[in-house]
Amino acid sequence: MPVILRIVSALLVSFLTAMLVFTGGCMTFRDTDAKTERYFVKKEQLVQIRRISFNDRRIRIIETKNIKQDSLPLVIFVHGAPGSAKDFQRYLTDSVLLTKVRMIVFDRPGYGYSGYGRAITDIGQQAAAVEAIANDVQPARLILVGHSYGGPIVGRYAMDYPNRASAIMMLAPVIDPESEKIFWYANFAKWRTTRWMLSKAWQVSGDEKFAHPGELQKMAAGWSSIDIPVVHIHGKRDRQLAPYGNVTFSEKRIRPDVLKLLVLEKSGHLIPFMDYDVVREELLQLLQPELGLLHN
Repeated sequence: MPVILRIVSALLVSFLTAMLVFTGGCMTFRDTDAKTERYFVKKEQLVQIRRISFNDRRIRIIETKNIKQDSLPLVIFVHGAPGSAKDFQRYLTDSVLLTKVRMIVFDRPGYGYSGYGRAITDIGQQAAAVEAIANDVQPARLILVGHSYGGPIVGRYAMDYPNRASAIMMLAPVIDPESEKIFWYANFAKWRTTRWMLSKAWQVSGDEKFAHPGELQKMAAGWSSIDIPVVHIHGKRDRQLAPYGNVTFSEKRIRPDVLKLLVLEKSGHLIPFMDYDVVREELLQLLQPELGLLHN
C-alpha cells in the first residue's frame, strides 16, 4: 500500500475512534432528575417526575401537573432512537397545549433512566410500556405522538390496544420494512471491538436498529386494522433516516378514511424540533371533539 494511503487510512481510523469515544462519553441523551427539574423551574412549569413499574424495570416519566389537569385528555410522547424524555420537554411548557391537555414524556426502556443500556427490541413490548403508563394514569381520552422509531411503537399500540387511544400521530416514522436501511457505520454498535466506545444509548439504538426490519415485518399486516385517526407528518428531505418509502407505505397500508398525510417539502427528519408549530397545530386539531378534520 502506498505510504500516502497508509497515512490516510491511519488518520481515518484515528478520527473514527475519537468520534466513538466522544459520543460514548458525551452523547448519553439523558438528563438527571435534578437537571430536568431546573429546566422546568426556569420555564415556570410545574411537573412531576416519577417511576412506574414495567416488567423487570422502572420507567421514568415526566408529567404536567396543573390545576384541573387530571380531567383533561392525555398526550403521551414517544421518542426515537437514540433519545429520551428530554426530546419532547418543550411541548410540556407550551401555554396553549397546557390549557387543553395533560402531557407525559418518558424514557423508553433502555434509554434515560428506564433501565439504561438494557435494550428491548420487541416493538410489542415497547408498546406495552406505553400501556403501562396509560394504565397508571387512566385517562378519559388518550392521544399518542411518536417520532422516528417511536412511530411504529404508537402504531403497534393502536393495533394491540384498539380501544385505548383516540388517535395517533407519527412524525417521520420508520414503519416500512423495505425502506429500513442499515448503513455500514451501524456496525460500530455491534462489533465487540468498537461497541464499548459508544454510550449505552447508542448501543441500545444499535440493537434496535438491527432488529427493526424483522419487527416491522411482524406488524406489516396490522396497519389496516387501525380504525382511529392517524396523522403522519413527513419531511420530503428526509432521505436517509426515514426515506420517502415510509410515506408510500402509509398510503398503501393505512385505511384512507383514517389517515391524514402531511408532507413537508422543506423538512427533514427532526420534525418535533424544527417543525414545532406544525406539530402543535395538528395536535390541537386532534383535540377537537370530533377528533379533528382529517381530510380538510
